[in-house]
Amino acid sequence: MLAALSVSCANEDDYTHEIPISRSAENELLSKKTVQVNPENPANAYDIAGRIHNEILDAYLSCTISDSTINAVSSKIDSISYLNTDLQNLPSPAAPNFQQIQQIVFSAQLQLEQILAGSPMSAAAKNSLSQFMSWVPAWQGYPYGDVHSQIISFEAGIINNVQFTAEEKRIILTSSAIARHSLYFESERKDKDWETSVGNRVGAVQGALSNSATAVARSLLAGILSRN
Repeated sequence: MLAALSVSCANEDDYTHEIPISRSAENELLSKKTVQVNPENPANAYDIAGRIHNEILDAYLSCTISDSTINAVSSKIDSISYLNTDLQNLPSPAAPNFQQIQQIVFSAQLQLEQILAGSPMSAAAKNSLSQFMSWVPAWQGYPYGDVHSQIISFEAGIINNVQFTAEEKRIILTSSAIARHSLYFESERKDKDWETSVGNRVGAVQGALSNSATAVARSLLAGILSRN
């Protein structure tokens, strides 16, 4: 596997979830010692998407060659993904639409609004996911232990919401799992050369409309391109 890797380098009113960490508690939270926690949430049936995302991203960033085109980034992600046995057990990812990915990179918030508007989810589910996506930027820079608790609480609300369909829960929980693991990845990178982008999260939402594997691939592609 190491040898192969080296080659690869050449969705409303009933919304009741917790609100983001309040600004009034900012000084207290920032003064806390970071809680050493792992990013998993066993209660989230789609948690594997976040774990695979981080594994592939770590392998990608370990490569010394920088990719300058969307095709090159996509090809490298594909070659690294081929080595991930967990990803091989998921439904095959849909082929990427490079024009859509580029639109996410350059106008992520607008694309998120359009993706949610065009999704088959109910208004309440769309609102829940939109709220969550608006909270994530406010969490960056806080101790990961606190952020992890907030996301776990959000996901519990989604899991226990009897109004959401199984498909709506799958889309939201896949997206939140990737965001939760991405924030952990960012907090653990000592060189700080990776910062979770809006594109990374919007790519996950767009891909989650298809399946978990597509969510991982779209999130990685949009996130890496935003960084590059």
